[in-house]
Amino acid sequence: MRIILIGPMGSGKSSIGKILARQIDLKFIDTDKLIEIQEGIKIKEIFSTKGENYFRDLEVMVLKKTLKVQSGVIATGGGIIEREANRLLLKKERNVFFLNSSVRRQFERTKDSDKRPLLNKGNNLKTLQELFDKRLRYYEDTSKYQIEMDNKTNEEIIEQIIKNT
Repeated sequence: MRIILIGPMGSGKSSIGKILARQIDLKFIDTDKLIEIQEGIKIKEIFSTKGENYFRDLEVMVLKKTLKVQSGVIATGGGIIEREANRLLLKKERNVFFLNSSVRRQFERTKDSDKRPLLNKGNNLKTLQELFDKRLRYYEDTSKYQIEMDNKTNEEIIEQIIKNT
């Protein structure tokens, strides 16, 4: 079984994914980490040296490779749904969960991070809102299930994912 988590940065895809994978005894796969390993540098450096387009191309390749894995919990990058190729791949999957998190929660979870290349350019709250507005329809169209993240414990979120798989 493959469970794929999509949603904005700071929604909790990686943290929920790791706990979920441990709980149901599946491998945890983080597409952003795979890209960093493949490139030998952090995502922030990829953005600054090679650009966002190059990074989005890598996401398509890594997602294709990752979806060949028979079972696992897969956490994707927040912008993976920007490319139509990725949306088409994800729409074919049975267990795609959109971890829908308010912009305020995203901000609280990302405000101290310097690893987010699309942030730290000024008003992070405004940037997060713009990204969320731009991507929301893609998250909704691509996912089979939507989980509201705000005011829920990790256990409640994981229980909801397990119940729907």
